[in-house]
Amino acid sequence: METIDQVLTATCIVIERVGVHNLTIDMVAAEAGVSKGGVLHHFPAKTALVAEAIRRDIEKLIAEIEETAHYTRTFAEALAIHARQIMREKGGVSPRLFVASAELPEAAEAVRGLFSALTSRLTRDGSGTGVERTLFFFAVFGILVGRGMNFFQSSDEELEALFSKLDEFAAKTC
Repeated sequence: METIDQVLTATCIVIERVGVHNLTIDMVAAEAGVSKGGVLHHFPAKTALVAEAIRRDIEKLIAEIEETAHYTRTFAEALAIHARQIMREKGGVSPRLFVASAELPEAAEAVRGLFSALTSRLTRDGSGTGVERTLFFFAVFGILVGRGMNFFQSSDEELEALFSKLDEFAAKTC
């Protein structure tokens, strides 16, 4: 398991550095400190490697949001808190990982799984309408992707105001 974790972490690092199309198994092996055969033993193809790295990161993200939810009234509040934290620490969704998930069907499936897991969890909270939950979710996701992809630039004050509105929306409807 340690080797797999090293390889998946290295995969994300290499994607951030060179992009998914320029990623090679040799680069990942060198970054992970394992042999190329060691990588191929666990992941027979580049697409499987990238998809698993993205899936693993998504699973970690969901687990972190669930942990935050233990300290909030609703899952929507936890999602807003976590999104705010991501914006402060990382600046949003990585453009290179976003491109990887958009271009590789296996990786896109992992992102669909994230959407499904988060919307299902929001639904289990049982408050607000389906439309309100979906609107809330897409607002959070839109901020993260838009900011990470540099689609819009906002000051820290504007960003804080956006998240304050999301907090209010989550408290009232979700």
